[in-house]
Amino acid sequence: MADYKVPGVYVEEPFELALSIPAGETAIPVFAYEENKRAKYSDKPILVLKDGQEIQSWLDVSQLIAKQRDPLQQAVADATTAEKLTEAQNNLNKFNDDLLSDPLYLSLKTYFDNGGGRAYVMDVNSLASAVPGFDDITLLVQAGVKLDSFKTSVSTLCKPGNTYFAVFDGPSDEIDPNGKVTTSTTSISNDQGAPKKTKDATEPKDATEGYDSNPYTAAYYPWLQADWAIKSDKTTRADIPPSAAVAGAYCTVDRERGVWKAPANVALKGGVTPKYKVSDNLNGILNVPSPGGKAINVIRAFRGTGPLIWGARTLKSDLDTWRYVPVRRLFNALEKDVRRAMGVAMFEPNSAPTWERVRSAIDIYLHGLWRQGALQGSTPQQAYFVHVGLGQTMTADDINNGKLIVQIGLAAVRPAEFIILQVSQQQLSVS
Repeated sequence: MADYKVPGVYVEEPFELALSIPAGETAIPVFAYEENKRAKYSDKPILVLKDGQEIQSWLDVSQLIAKQRDPLQQAVADATTAEKLTEAQNNLNKFNDDLLSDPLYLSLKTYFDNGGGRAYVMDVNSLASAVPGFDDITLLVQAGVKLDSFKTSVSTLCKPGNTYFAVFDGPSDEIDPNGKVTTSTTSISNDQGAPKKTKDATEPKDATEGYDSNPYTAAYYPWLQADWAIKSDKTTRADIPPSAAVAGAYCTVDRERGVWKAPANVALKGGVTPKYKVSDNLNGILNVPSPGGKAINVIRAFRGTGPLIWGARTLKSDLDTWRYVPVRRLFNALEKDVRRAMGVAMFEPNSAPTWERVRSAIDIYLHGLWRQGALQGSTPQQAYFVHVGLGQTMTADDINNGKLIVQIGLAAVRPAEFIILQVSQQQLSVS
């Protein structure tokens, strides 16, 4: 304590825990790709991207393409004979056609067309080991890679204790409203091979065969097409993975409304249209599957509207708690924000003053979410609670073992039922 005898300015530095919880970014995707599907021209990759490379905008992608496309366009402009013009035009057409065969190119374009922000790209075989090294990634996007390869990484990353959410491409084949699945033979971005025989799909689980029932994931059907994605023969259209456009919509909704807003009834931009029409009957079957089934969100085009995302259910739709995409993603965001902020309290004494500072910081954070409309309830008490302390969330043994446990309840869905999120931290006190 300073001796206040001489007039002047005195500075005191109270050594107290200053704890606040800022809201972090909620929609930073990583796009999976398969090396053998990368578009090449003259045996060189068109999109020269490193594993784990960050892409800030579509400008980054277009500049990479322009490095190889510009000389081909210039050759067309400089052609002095009909023979040279034909050769130059064929080379340019081949380049463009090869580019339309690359699911990663198609995915990145539709992602940025639909409002996506910065993103990463990564080999699908590297996802499980590499993604944890990036503290900002929140979304995993299938982007047209093989289901089994992507699913393997998702099962490792998208689980309790992690804060990732995966966006799957739905079936690339048409799902007939009468229960038949017919194979597309016009895809140029899928490994369809020879046409397959039709098979019965009277049960929704047949349409979702191969997808795990995981509340940290959602799937979207059908695939997309666009006038800008037609090959030089003027007839063959590229099939565009829906997961990328939907990821862009996630980014837009998060930015404009919040992660708690369902990414549904959202128009897709960039000139894309659903490859197949979805009827009300099929929509109902996919949205509310039979017990044990997995919901698939559909993309529909109604008269007078563009294509709309017409669903927001997870692939664990039979579980009331985590049925909806915005509920799962809101809890992911909250858990990530709270865990990051609680790290500041790591070496504080595991005692009542620390608990109160933690409780107060989380209360302020949740009150902000409630005021923005993220939580149900007409009062904060109806919307959320925060419990921490001896006899509430911790025993004497917990405290002696350095555990700080916080229990948070949110009224995230109607009716206002509390979904419990328990956050624990190993406390390393220096007192």
